[in-house]
Amino acid sequence: MLNSIINNTATPITRTMKSVVCQYVPELKRPNAISLGHIFELRGYWQLYLHFHKHSYDLQNHIFVARQPVIEKVSKLFINIYEQQFKLKPQFSLDNHQLFKKQLAESKWTTWIGIHVRRLDFFHLNFSSSEQYLFFAVKYYRKRYPNASFIVASDDKGYCRNLFHDQANVFITPESFSEVDDLITLSFCQHSIITGGTFGWWAAYLANGYVIHDKVYPSGCVRREHYYPPWFLIDGYVRAHKNSTNILR
Repeated sequence: MLNSIINNTATPITRTMKSVVCQYVPELKRPNAISLGHIFELRGYWQLYLHFHKHSYDLQNHIFVARQPVIEKVSKLFINIYEQQFKLKPQFSLDNHQLFKKQLAESKWTTWIGIHVRRLDFFHLNFSSSEQYLFFAVKYYRKRYPNASFIVASDDKGYCRNLFHDQANVFITPESFSEVDDLITLSFCQHSIITGGTFGWWAAYLANGYVIHDKVYPSGCVRREHYYPPWFLIDGYVRAHKNSTNILR
């Protein structure tokens, strides 16, 4: 896409690339940091949130939002849970992403917690979260929200079905869901539990609630506060930011 923009403009454009892995480049936030006629391409971990956090409202409410067919597909999962598990018949409007998310949050019947479990590649890299971590995080939210319900998305849904089979109000997204469907489902939740990786990080960031993140995942950042926003709660009672009051209690 970037090459298409460069090749189809009448004005000459200079392209500059920088690989940062997980490094904050504060110069990019200065006014006119990228001059006219230049495109600056930053390669690396896009969840280094300081580069884009001032645009968080637009990212969460206008850019990373579902189109109508996805809203209709994903909403059926939530509605089926209400009807089959809670014997309720909610009347939700599906006009747009933000409205459906708001209705879920305001329903008061349950507090939705999204769980992302990345496992297939992480297992062999020793980045895979333990069962103890996941059960601890679920227990934490049950204590904080007695009406909590959990929706799990994963690259290993069979593992998750076995893991949570005796846990009340824990639901796995269908095998028919694509990665986009899973991401939108998690973003509709009010709070998040994630194991590590880009997918889970963005799901939690877009959900825009409390987040529990496993400490076993190496962010790769020189400074951990460049990777973890201050509202991320790190397993093991470790604060994401030294001066933050956000810790697990």
